[in-house]
Amino acid sequence: MKKWLIFNCYLLLAGCVLAQQKQGKVSIPSYKKTTGMSVVDTASVRIFYALNADNIHDLKTYIDLQCLEIGQRMSKYYSRFVFVSDSLVTKWEIENSNDDWVYRRLGEGGKKPDGWSEYQFSEYFKTPNSLTEYARMPHAMRKHDCQYTEPYPLQDWTIQADTLNVSGYLCQKATCHFRGRDFVAWFAKDIPIDNGPWKFGGLPGLILKVYDTKLLYTFECVKIESSPSQIKMYDFSSFKEVDRTKLLKLQRAINENYLKTSGFVSFTGKPFVFTPYEPLELE
Repeated sequence: MKKWLIFNCYLLLAGCVLAQQKQGKVSIPSYKKTTGMSVVDTASVRIFYALNADNIHDLKTYIDLQCLEIGQRMSKYYSRFVFVSDSLVTKWEIENSNDDWVYRRLGEGGKKPDGWSEYQFSEYFKTPNSLTEYARMPHAMRKHDCQYTEPYPLQDWTIQADTLNVSGYLCQKATCHFRGRDFVAWFAKDIPIDNGPWKFGGLPGLILKVYDTKLLYTFECVKIESSPSQIKMYDFSSFKEVDRTKLLKLQRAINENYLKTSGFVSFTGKPFVFTPYEPLELE
């Protein structure tokens, strides 16, 4: 019995240690102006998720606070930290038009707030038939800002009998294998919305918590708001169209060796340090 407890504690600690964080040398993009954003739909509900939180009750321990807005024609999934920062910097720039200094980030930023993550600086728009990702690249690689559209990526879920309380809702367990990883999801049948964080969806209830079985990535609901709100979209007209798998390779290369990938030159003659990285999608 004692050995079993020690082994399970080891697995839990190992999962916490291995959970993917932001790579320290990858700098955040410049802010995007929130003035001139277009309204593309009206959301009836907004669901907030913590990404890789050490403490679900403390924003400072999140990699990101993310938001899913459910509209009549589409849904939007994005970083709330990034949007609030963009809004504050836009406001600051308007009020200080004679000042040469412009911030790139303001407001709450969670862990490593000045570090980039492709899961924080991408926005996802889902329709019943398609998903479009708009990917903002790190500061030195902003010319590579890009987008792609793919058929809505359905997961082949297996629903199980296990239950779990998440954010005050009784949830049921479902599992799937998706793009190279095994995932566990907990969905609330009392919330009849077949959607969830990131690219997840397709269950008979809203997904409130989902994670891969290696515990590298965990999305967990922290709040649900039911008041109507506008779904807004930045001006992404300058974002180049790319193939999804090509974008995955670029994002992985950035995380593994940002300086080399962004074109910096080593003046010491020594190679840049390689950082092992585990993306959410492997294929």
